[in-house]
Amino acid sequence: MQPIRRLPRILPLALCAAAWLPVACATQLPQPVQGERTVVLSTEYDDQRAGNEAFRTVQEEIGLVDDPALTEYVRKIGRRLLRYAPPRTFEYEFAIVDQFEPNAFALPGGYVFVSRGLLALANSEDEIANVIGHEITHAAARHAAAQQEFARRQNPLALPWVLVGHLAAYGRDQERDADRGGQVLAAKAGYDPAAMSDFLKNLGGVERLRTGVSRIPTFAATHPGITERQADTAARSRTIQWERDPARPTGRDAYLRHIEGLALGVNPAEGVFEGDRFLHPDLDFHLQFPHGWDYRNTREAVGAVSSDGDAVIFLKAEGEERDPKLAAEDFVAANAEEFFLAVVRAAPVRIGDIQAYRVEVQGTSGGQKLGGLLTFIPYRGLMYRITGVGPVRAFSRYQGRALNTARSFRPLTPQERASIEKTSLRVVKALPEEELVTLSERTGNAWDPQRTAVLNGFASTARFRGGEDVKIAQSEPYRPPETAARAR
Repeated sequence: MQPIRRLPRILPLALCAAAWLPVACATQLPQPVQGERTVVLSTEYDDQRAGNEAFRTVQEEIGLVDDPALTEYVRKIGRRLLRYAPPRTFEYEFAIVDQFEPNAFALPGGYVFVSRGLLALANSEDEIANVIGHEITHAAARHAAAQQEFARRQNPLALPWVLVGHLAAYGRDQERDADRGGQVLAAKAGYDPAAMSDFLKNLGGVERLRTGVSRIPTFAATHPGITERQADTAARSRTIQWERDPARPTGRDAYLRHIEGLALGVNPAEGVFEGDRFLHPDLDFHLQFPHGWDYRNTREAVGAVSSDGDAVIFLKAEGEERDPKLAAEDFVAANAEEFFLAVVRAAPVRIGDIQAYRVEVQGTSGGQKLGGLLTFIPYRGLMYRITGVGPVRAFSRYQGRALNTARSFRPLTPQERASIEKTSLRVVKALPEEELVTLSERTGNAWDPQRTAVLNGFASTARFRGGEDVKIAQSEPYRPPETAARAR
């Protein structure tokens, strides 16, 4: 039976909004439920309580990279920096979020995260140390206490809210303070403070390569702007005295050994979008969403928001496989009183060869009357709920699309399974007089020369002396764990 932790992953979706929610360099607190007290970050104890809850949300919604050796490497860097950080009563925790965007953020109570995309972009341990130092400064200065943002209570018809998806961006002065504090911490720990400027330069290059496919705010999307931050950190590094720690391995090659093999791009184990089709190789299903909608994928659900932002369709697992009629009745009963949920009609349906159950409902949330179409599908050990929902007047226009999405649920074809690839970071040696174009051709590099140059911190016209380490991307067909096990 597929464990729940392997459910598909999406970034948060609002009921009737299509905006990505900020994650970078920010923090937030859960909104109080009626009758409950608001958690105010008055003390470090409050920081710890809020951080503990938000950390669990990060684990459940975004996910952490399952690589003990790499995670311990990041923690060691963090612990070196903490020797020089202001004392706090809370314990710091460092982790890697399974996100392919270059990103770093801190939660109240000393939780510091870097993304696998940020690790892939960096070219030295010094760069990572400066970034982590930046986030430690946010946590130590308790910037969250000045920038509280509360999440909303979850509507059972809406996609699950990711609490940390509502992280409120820090202010301009707080970002300057964190850049300054991060460089000072890094220098005291024996790292080059100029590496912060180097990292921001490469990050700016990545931002320029963007095509608009992703709008996730990253470590670059803070105030002041990245160009100003790069200039400021470069100038400041020349005024900071520091001395390299002789006991620590240095050099670009030493860092690259730690990150070789890192997953790049979307992790196929969490499902992939190919246009408007969502393919999940591990859970073996296909789902097609309306063309031109805004598609999202996190651990809790996978879905899409209409172009006008007035309807959403998503798939979510409701636990273990069971009778779909009972699953539908239990869902309605659990939410009927609080959300005035009423059944308009209900009936068994066939989804391909699967006996499913469909319920049309109406309810009220936040003073707004909602319409929803819920299809419960038992499949391969799990109970899936495909939900289409929106304000009643608007949703009547989208019921046909919600029906078509539910009807598209089926197993993957062999051709679809073969089309899914996994891309990993590899390190290769350049040959004498080789250029990026010829190196890419020789090594099967999936990145184009311009992206290869940016992610390595090279000029696009670079010609190698020979022997230099170069990060490249290599793709290969993805095989789910079960398939790989049978092949062995």
